[in-house]
Amino acid sequence: MLRCVGVLAFVLFGCSKGSGDKAEGSAAPPAGSAKPAAPAIDAAAGEPEAATVVGPTRTASGTLEVSGAITGAFEWKKKDQKSPITCVWDAAKEIGGFRVDLSDGAGKLISVGIDVPPSDVGLPRLDVSSKELAAPLKTSLGFNVSGDDTVVIKVKFTDTKLGDEKKPDLTINGTLEVSCPRKK
Repeated sequence: MLRCVGVLAFVLFGCSKGSGDKAEGSAAPPAGSAKPAAPAIDAAAGEPEAATVVGPTRTASGTLEVSGAITGAFEWKKKDQKSPITCVWDAAKEIGGFRVDLSDGAGKLISVGIDVPPSDVGLPRLDVSSKELAAPLKTSLGFNVSGDDTVVIKVKFTDTKLGDEKKPDLTINGTLEVSCPRKK
């Protein structure tokens, strides 16, 4: 007889073969145990099903050429991100923003944040931080932000200078697109 045991939360299934009197693969905790035992997975039953992805997937594309205190070509690499991408965009009001970690592929990581407030509140702001920098760098000049109804936020950097105006700590060039799909 083949019995399947359901696991709460993301509903993963494990199967085991057993006779009617045996507790093989049971999810019941052993006597005196504070934790329930994990269900046994029969090798013949194969791999358990993958958990269903909950919510939309956020991604980023494009490359930023960075020079100054940090130098390199930085892009989003899921395996290198320290924090998940956060983003929100309202195309009708043209407000929103995002935060994304970008990597040079050789161990350097920068975190780029864009905040676009309503126009009566102020200019869009760029915030760049990294363990390679003494402090986060901020500016409101040298970049252009746009977004659309499919919730793709696009930022174009053209000689964006952060830090001292005469001798900037960082200069950024390139385009970054962040996909920020809405929850359904």
